[in-house]
Amino acid sequence: MHEINREDVLRRLPRRAADTNKGSYGRVVAVAGSLAYRGAAALCCESALRTGAGLVYLASVEPVIQLVLSRTPECCALPCRTDGDGGVMAADAAQVRQRFAHSRAVLLAGPGLGDSAGRALNALCGIGAPWQGAVLDADALNAMAAGELGDTPFLPKDTVLTPHPGEMARLLGTTVEAVQADRPKAALRCARRFGCVAVLKGTGTLVASPDGQMVKNTTGNPGLARGGSGDVLAGMLAALLAQGLPAFEAALCAVWLHGAAADACAARTSQMTMLPHDILFDLGRILGSAGL
Repeated sequence: MHEINREDVLRRLPRRAADTNKGSYGRVVAVAGSLAYRGAAALCCESALRTGAGLVYLASVEPVIQLVLSRTPECCALPCRTDGDGGVMAADAAQVRQRFAHSRAVLLAGPGLGDSAGRALNALCGIGAPWQGAVLDADALNAMAAGELGDTPFLPKDTVLTPHPGEMARLLGTTVEAVQADRPKAALRCARRFGCVAVLKGTGTLVASPDGQMVKNTTGNPGLARGGSGDVLAGMLAALLAQGLPAFEAALCAVWLHGAAADACAARTSQMTMLPHDILFDLGRILGSAGL
């Protein structure tokens, strides 16, 4: 199995030409956050912006939007009504889908959506969904595992799923112990089951595609073992998809950069004290040293 290295990543990352504008670097539409889980939206949106997306929209309930805009005013707001579970109302998620019906945009769905995730996803996805790619994370994966999108979810082309071992076990109807006993088998089974690129997070994160491609990441450290790290990764991945990288390439680049930034952050601070948003500073140093 090939291990991702710095050269693999840097040769794939998009360069920014002089004669370009915000529309040249893609749109990310994040459907994230709820009354109970507000920070996830802030982390994934800032991460997408810091990884080069030209425009990042957040569709969420008003308290989440207020938090995100106070931290990242570059984000565009798509206010949604609050449903009975404190998340995005499905009818408003459907309006978000319609708004981007004629735009090339990447959907980032799941972080912090809570129990509203299944209803929102059903409104956002399905036959005829306009997305040029998608990243489904966190509560979106739990909704899929619970069958809220049906037995065979119809997902956008170039969709990436980003489960940790617990989420992977639920998606495959097995146990965490079984997933961890044969991580490559689990990653490939997930990729083929859903027809998507699967990112199995954890020590030695794996990226698998339905056609059998698989790579292993060796960057990262235990400082990432805290809530919010996955939200940062999801934002990075969505940004690279929005800038035109194919799903498999976007995933391998994102997981390597996420881990490399975490390693630099741990060296700068410590594994115990580093927080997920801290690694975005170190991501900037890595990309800057490469002329990006």
